[in-house]
Amino acid sequence: MRKLLILILIAVTAPVFAQSSNRSQKSEMYIGPVFTDGKNYSFDGGSSAKTDTGFGISLGYAYNFNRHWAAGFDLVWSEQDYRATVQPGVGNTGSARQINGTLETGTVRFNGTWHMLESNFTPFATGGLGWTYIDTNIPSGLPENVCWAYPWYGGYCTTYVPTASTTRFSYNAGLGLRLDAGKGVFKFLVNSQWADFGGNYGSSNVIQYRIDFGTKF
Repeated sequence: MRKLLILILIAVTAPVFAQSSNRSQKSEMYIGPVFTDGKNYSFDGGSSAKTDTGFGISLGYAYNFNRHWAAGFDLVWSEQDYRATVQPGVGNTGSARQINGTLETGTVRFNGTWHMLESNFTPFATGGLGWTYIDTNIPSGLPENVCWAYPWYGGYCTTYVPTASTTRFSYNAGLGLRLDAGKGVFKFLVNSQWADFGGNYGSSNVIQYRIDFGTKF
């Protein structure tokens, strides 16, 4: 009985999946969760770090020039907990220290996408260029008092601790599956993103998984 139901479902939905998509010359917006694989890092001087699986959110826009080609941009925010072993520097006779923290990243990227088929259901490949902001949340200075003058309820002051952060050029490449259902857009994407740190470390990549939910207009 179960096999019969599966065959009936395939028979009913297959024609819909095979139909030519209506995405040509339409814009789309999408939003969805982002999951980032954990990774081990090694640095000059013997320091190392290990990140846990990260979670975040992606927001994007794209324009479909035709059923095959699209271009747009993504805004992606994510955070990962990490554990780091920090080795003493030259002239420091102390022992290694353990640090626990949260790594926050924010990426702005411009991308192009190739949909391999003209149908509602299609594999796709994508690639892009942009910038990634990385905040280690490791204090890099003494606490500072900062104040703002808000329009409605007046002044507000608080203590701010500067943290070690940087903005780097980044690029990405990914493969995924897309389903068009009326105005709805559903995508699953496996994406590899590289950030160029320069110096002896060079570039490093992370693997991200995205599930996008969107609409065409």
